[in-house]
Amino acid sequence: MAALATPAELERRMMVTFSGAESIAASSALDDISALARHYGLPAWGGAIPVPDAVKAIVLAVAERRMRNPEGYVSEMAGEYQYRLPEAGSAGNFFRDDELAVIRQASGRVGLVSVPVQRTVKVAHDRYYPFGKDYRNGDL
Repeated sequence: MAALATPAELERRMMVTFSGAESIAASSALDDISALARHYGLPAWGGAIPVPDAVKAIVLAVAERRMRNPEGYVSEMAGEYQYRLPEAGSAGNFFRDDELAVIRQASGRVGLVSVPVQRTVKVAHDRYYPFGKDYRNGDL
């Protein structure tokens, strides 16, 4: 399935012009991120259902993070060269919690849902008293 955003839109967002290899990397990033957005949102986005603008903006933002920092480094120092990688699951191609919340909200997948259920109810005419006393008649 096609990506939810195009490399040309990503170029405009980043204010750069991609070379051939960068364009291929951008297309790959957009495909991966779009697949994740569909997974958390609606699989039909970009096909039968149009992509919400907020979701497209998030896909482009995550793709921009991935293009600017493909290795996912968190910090780097020049003197006495040092770098630190992110913790597992926080690489540049994953959604932050706030982005994931927007994707789920745009798809309607938020919170708990109550489903109304109807069934026939049988009301018993005989009363059952667990201790054998009939409190209606004053039996104590």
